[in-house]
Amino acid sequence: MPTIIINVERMRQSMRGSSEAYLEKALSEYNEAVNALEPGGDSEELLEAYVNRGRVLSMLEHYTSAMDDLETASEMASRIGANDGTYVKMYAALGELSDRFGMDPVKPLAKAAARLGSVGPASRHFDMRGLVRTCISSAEILMDADDYVTCMPFLEKAEACTASKIDTWSLNRRMEILSLLGEVRSETGNPEGAEEAYGEAAGIGESLMRKNSLEDLELLAATYMAKAECDLDLGMLDMFVSDSDKAILVIKEMRELGLIDSVAEASDICHNVSSELMKAGRTEEAESYLMKALSLSMDEAKRFSGGGDGDGEDF
Repeated sequence: MPTIIINVERMRQSMRGSSEAYLEKALSEYNEAVNALEPGGDSEELLEAYVNRGRVLSMLEHYTSAMDDLETASEMASRIGANDGTYVKMYAALGELSDRFGMDPVKPLAKAAARLGSVGPASRHFDMRGLVRTCISSAEILMDADDYVTCMPFLEKAEACTASKIDTWSLNRRMEILSLLGEVRSETGNPEGAEEAYGEAAGIGESLMRKNSLEDLELLAATYMAKAECDLDLGMLDMFVSDSDKAILVIKEMRELGLIDSVAEASDICHNVSSELMKAGRTEEAESYLMKALSLSMDEAKRFSGGGDGDGEDF
């Protein structure tokens, strides 16, 4: 087993090295393209070269130089126009870099959002997976900025791109997208819509977990917890209890796999469920969740004291 771990680590290092070498080669080629095209002034080819070089510089973490290239491309686009795919790629990248530099990312991302609906297979730079990743990262930036209106086109585009896909990568992304959509709906006063989005996301996560294809157990736990909050807001106490139980089970699984150091959050969920059941006059059930919380706490104490693996109480 130790040999396998060493080989996997070497493979990862090799992949990182290969990726960086590929990017350095691409950067050299784009440098040559920019140098050859600049004397001729504004052109679609030069605009493309600036955007491409800016993206490569960003991936190589040369963020200041990347910003310079993308801003130059933006100024040129205002003079000669740009293909939808190029335009969205450019302004999405500018939004990401603006966020990194502590600048306002909303303005460039709003420009990208305005033409996002026109991007399709005939657009330049079109790559479904790349577009979905861009949409997710842009939406997350906008949500952090509390701009839920501007983030919606990104979520809608990402959802549309993954709607009919059944491959593992797309299903994992769709789960992520729907969880974000649930959060947006919740923050904008639509608990019914949020509960629906979280429910679909959780269903996808459950299916992926059964196939051992789920990339992010933490996201599934968070989705169950968020759905449970919506359940409670909508007066669906039994559903709240059920979704809380599912979150607890996932948190326990994460602890067993060594992905987290503690199940304290699961214990907190038990206390919350107990409190809501007590309010509803379901005293016996409420007490059972207090016992579950105690069982989880005792299990953690055993782990930290070296007293064994103890699984605690099953749910």
